[in-house]
Amino acid sequence: MPSYRSLFIELERALGKVLLPIDREATEPARLISSNAAFLDLTRSVAENVYVQNGCRSLYDPVGLFPTLDALGKVKSERRTSDRLDVVAADFLERVGEAVIRLFADAGRDTYEISTKPPGQTPLRRTKKVREA
Repeated sequence: MPSYRSLFIELERALGKVLLPIDREATEPARLISSNAAFLDLTRSVAENVYVQNGCRSLYDPVGLFPTLDALGKVKSERRTSDRLDVVAADFLERVGEAVIRLFADAGRDTYEISTKPPGQTPLRRTKKVREA
């Protein structure tokens, strides 16, 4: 299971630094998203909701697929209810959801660590589960 922080680093790689720029020096969820984000309020809302829905207490706590998707759905629903969900914001949330699903796709068969290495190097590394007798 990836950590909260490493999930967002991978999302930055998948979606680009314009849509989801990460501040690697951040110490709190809302500040993990750099102020240079194209949709600053929306992306920070996503970051905060993912943190809360996963029950995180630090940026290094593990996150799960379904709580993360629930967080995205919550943000979308809140924006729709308040008439702040335009086509571009809805598309962005869908793209984040698709990227999250791709990152967690093989989590049931093996465990995957999300690397914090620079782009261009393998972002996911497969490790075999070790079963103890």
